[in-house]
Amino acid sequence: MTALSITKASVSWTGVGPVSADQIAGEAFDAGDMVHLKASDSKWYKAQDDGTAEEAGSEGIGMALGTADAANARVSIARSGAIVNIGTGTAGVVYCLGDTPGDLVPNADNASGDRVTVVGLGIGSNKVQLAHVYNAGAVLA
Repeated sequence: MTALSITKASVSWTGVGPVSADQIAGEAFDAGDMVHLKASDSKWYKAQDDGTAEEAGSEGIGMALGTADAANARVSIARSGAIVNIGTGTAGVVYCLGDTPGDLVPNADNASGDRVTVVGLGIGSNKVQLAHVYNAGAVLA
């Protein structure tokens, strides 16, 4: 899959849509990484589409607005509906989780075995509006 090349310095919330502040990272990740909420410890981890249902966002999904240098770092997470500057992307393209943890990829790049989780829509050359469309039955054959 061809993931978007998001530069962490480009990632910023536009002021539109929900953000969960003071969240706890379960591992290190960068600003711009897609993250999922783990139910057992209420921490955020890099999301991916070819792992477990939870890793694909069944419990919650978002985009890290800051870098977590290690587990237990405090970060803000942009949630479904938020508009985020990411420094890349294409208007009108539907974005999903990728195979590599944290990646954001165009929907067309999904392949057999992927749990298709729609996480955003390109709304300009540098912005994405986050979404959260997950269904346990949406695994490509």
